[in-house]
Amino acid sequence: MRFSTDEIRLAHELKAAGLRWQPQPGHFVWDGEPLIEHDSPFHDRVFFILDLKHFLRRSKTIERLVESMVWLPTWQQCRDLLDQRGVGSDVILNHLQQTNAFELGTERLELYRLLL
Repeated sequence: MRFSTDEIRLAHELKAAGLRWQPQPGHFVWDGEPLIEHDSPFHDRVFFILDLKHFLRRSKTIERLVESMVWLPTWQQCRDLLDQRGVGSDVILNHLQQTNAFELGTERLELYRLLL
């Protein structure tokens, strides 16, 4: 999976705005420090948490991991967050249509914007 520069930038904004997350397998993260010393198998310091213990060996604590990484929610994770916030499917669909996200292939980016 690839994340655009805009998605990574908005993920930083989400973190700065207080988006809380609990690292777990199935999360993509951006590592800008770098905490992980080897190259990303994906791109641009983007990593996938398959085994949380591997990341904790580097960070030592969950708190340090959360502090050093930026969570890159997937489309489904964004939808789950929006659902938790009470944002209905009709609002999401309307936003995606108004921004031409389907035609432009920017659905996940627009979901990030809705989360802000």
